[in-house]
Amino acid sequence: MKKLALSLLIVFGFILTVGCTSTTKLYVLNWGEYMDPDLISAFEDEYGVKVVYQEVGSNEEMATLLQAGNSVYDIVIPSDYTIDKLIQEQLIQPIDFTKLTNFENLEVISSLYDLYDESGIADYVVPYAWGTIGILYNTDDTTIAPLLEEEGWAGLFEHGDTYHVGMYDSSRDAVAAALLYLGYDVNSEVESELMEAETALKDANFFAWGEDNLKGLVIEGTLDMALVYSGDYFSEYYIADEEGRAINFDYYVPNPTNVWMDAMVIPSISENVELAHQFIDFFLREANALQNSDWIGYAPCYQVIYDQMVDDYGYDFESFNPFPEGANRQMYVYGTDWRSEMLFSILSSAKIG
Repeated sequence: MKKLALSLLIVFGFILTVGCTSTTKLYVLNWGEYMDPDLISAFEDEYGVKVVYQEVGSNEEMATLLQAGNSVYDIVIPSDYTIDKLIQEQLIQPIDFTKLTNFENLEVISSLYDLYDESGIADYVVPYAWGTIGILYNTDDTTIAPLLEEEGWAGLFEHGDTYHVGMYDSSRDAVAAALLYLGYDVNSEVESELMEAETALKDANFFAWGEDNLKGLVIEGTLDMALVYSGDYFSEYYIADEEGRAINFDYYVPNPTNVWMDAMVIPSISENVELAHQFIDFFLREANALQNSDWIGYAPCYQVIYDQMVDDYGYDFESFNPFPEGANRQMYVYGTDWRSEMLFSILSSAKIG
């Protein structure tokens, strides 16, 4: 009897194992803390599938994983310029919008749509979130806000002898900030303009180069101001507000600046294209889109969701709108490989000298 029972257990366990391994899986590649896990679970329950969720720390890491082709991904959420590069390399496929019934019920904010439509990526993307680059500053020093209001980008580049200034350790963002300071296009491929940007970065006398750590350095007072993404500001604001801490920092967006957009795309190597569309459409249901936008805290790309976030959810502070009236915004494109190499060289030289 014991042997029979043991045999039955083994057979039953085998059946369970086969059942588990046969569950359809959807592979999602995304940033950390950038999708409501409750909604992922709800999607799994509704469709009877398993979402395998992998986090990365940069657009470059996303691109490298797709270029390597060693793993299958069905959904990836990169930024605009990386999407442009992935299209060039035929690593993502056009979206079949006829499969997205909920997309018809949502209107992309017109100023955002114009930007990404002009960049040539519209057929490949379903917008996810958007924002700006700008200047996070410590409000304990009351001289910084009026300085930024008066001088804009010059406040970041021309006062390194007076203030401790941090610059983002990203070739694309650092050079973009310098180009904006000089009055040039963020996607400039004019060599003389790029050389001027290199000189501006060298002459700025930055106190520190960093990435995600810059926001913390500003809040603790080690830095007076730093170039950051709008999402850096929002995440710290929400944490401080939830914990009841005094908010001793603010975010200034010079005009003009860059607008970034992250979007859901489907890699060419996807093995579950139909399910990938269903996943996207699930997150486009109005209630789900609102819940997810509230969870990540970034500006939603759809007008009805944005309006509800501002009117009903308390996101009515000034910098939440990435494209206020009268603003001038530019979106990154990848451009040429030559330009990417130039950006990397400029950053390396600026940090040394």
